[in-house]
Amino acid sequence: MSTPVTEEVNPITKNIDVASPLDIVSLLHKCDREIFEGWNGYKNLYDADVLNTLKEIIHVASSIIENPATGLIVLSGCGTSGRIGFLTARTFNAKLSELSRPTCFKYLIAGRDKALFTSQEAPEDDPVCGVEMLKEVTAGKSRVLFMGITCGLSAPYVGGQLQYCMDHLDVFTPVVLGFNPTHLARNNPIEKWDTTFLQVVNKMEKMKSSSNVFILNPVVGPEPITGSSRMKSGSATKLLLETIFVGATLSVLSIDRPWESKSFLQCYQVVCDNLYSNKETMEKVAEIVELAGNSLRLNGSIYYVGKDTLGIMGMIDASECPPTYGASLSDVRGFLDRGYKSFKNNDGDLSSLGLHFQISYNDMIKDIIPQLKPFDLVIYLSKDGTVDDRMTKCLCKKALVSCASKSCTTISSDVEVNISLPKEALVSLIGEPVFQQYAMLFEEISTKWICNAVTTGAHIMKGKVFQNIMVDLKVSNNKLFHRAIGIIQRFSGLSSEDSRDCLLRSIYNTDNLSEEIRERSISSHIEAATPLSQVVPRALLSAILCCSVSESQQLLNKEPVIQKVISQTLSGLNQ
Repeated sequence: MSTPVTEEVNPITKNIDVASPLDIVSLLHKCDREIFEGWNGYKNLYDADVLNTLKEIIHVASSIIENPATGLIVLSGCGTSGRIGFLTARTFNAKLSELSRPTCFKYLIAGRDKALFTSQEAPEDDPVCGVEMLKEVTAGKSRVLFMGITCGLSAPYVGGQLQYCMDHLDVFTPVVLGFNPTHLARNNPIEKWDTTFLQVVNKMEKMKSSSNVFILNPVVGPEPITGSSRMKSGSATKLLLETIFVGATLSVLSIDRPWESKSFLQCYQVVCDNLYSNKETMEKVAEIVELAGNSLRLNGSIYYVGKDTLGIMGMIDASECPPTYGASLSDVRGFLDRGYKSFKNNDGDLSSLGLHFQISYNDMIKDIIPQLKPFDLVIYLSKDGTVDDRMTKCLCKKALVSCASKSCTTISSDVEVNISLPKEALVSLIGEPVFQQYAMLFEEISTKWICNAVTTGAHIMKGKVFQNIMVDLKVSNNKLFHRAIGIIQRFSGLSSEDSRDCLLRSIYNTDNLSEEIRERSISSHIEAATPLSQVVPRALLSAILCCSVSESQQLLNKEPVIQKVISQTLSGLNQ
């Protein structure tokens, strides 16, 4: 079976690990352009089938917004998909409240609200849990638009919910949103379930012509860092959901100007190109990437500090770093003005769950600011260029990402990035009233692209990536143990058995692997590996350079970027 598009290696970024910070930003732009330009001949955002599907979903959504007493719109997903669903539900409930209309959006995320901050892998694989949560949130409703978001068409949590919706079409209108062709949906067996995700999608394909069942799956191309669906897929999720619900909201308001989904999608493309094509802006973003990379390389931390939805964009970016890069929960964190009062999540204040669920400015002032080191980095995310003065009294590196003109900012920072929307071009596409109502969506996506670039570049500089594949993973479960062996085999050309031995030598820090170690259970190897760092990079270098484990660690201590180590070592041997 072919590799799903969302898991393919993107040739654009093959050597992003040895690129300069400015080149990293440029490569990310080239990848993001594929969101709008399409990839490899598959249907893209502007395909007639996609636009027609958007139109039909907008019609369903607008009818529910008009009848909120009996109707509900549910956005559900895992990880980044669930977080974008949360933000979208929050945004459009707020918009309905502004218009003095009842709210009708709910979000579901695998692992519940803990998953807004930390990875919750077990619930993502549980279709039964997904169904129970869906039943719970939709009780008493007679018409539900269900948006199941799964970028790879793969999440069992969402698959179970879609299956349940198809079994109850008298109430539910199911939509699956993802970025693979349907034939590349995951076909692996799933515990507690007698159906694969591919079978669910195939059933939806058969039903969509005769029922209110929708598949929304434009192909946006491989991610810049292989498998990291937080980036292109996360951005595409955000802009598609917003296009649907802006359209539905405006339909209910009976605006004079005809609504065109294509025009609103084109706005995001204009914003993307405007952001990246501004040379001065990208140079400033690259400066922040360098500061962030230096911070992580020195075992420092990156902190996002912001208000409202720009602050939430920073928090979402921070939450994605541990599962994507094997980062610790302290490497990148986000803080929000007024904490959970501003966050507005289902479960309310989660700060009692521990340090990494404490997100208010007061928490940062109490726990973080007194301990900041000179090489730590605080990134202020501010619409108006201002931040609570208490948050600026720290002796560390500072950067500001603002939607205000430079003359309006009050924060003294090392680097300042100004997000300036191309208003004239956007107004020509959607009109002045719509632009005024929804300009914040374009500011949010711009902030997302900047934050993604900063943490992607920083983790590249720390050595988490080889070529464009994340390799410095924690060997903390069975799946990751086998993935680590696969990475070593892929880049070294060794057999699976020899690659496994390389991994074990790195885990046990020995060049003489005994039969007793080899014969231990995988769970024993995982227990030994879980607290260790750089297990896979160390094993990979040993395999490629035929050196000892201690020698590979010494090389990584001098230069954490694996491809640079290999290049420098081979160059030295040839001289």
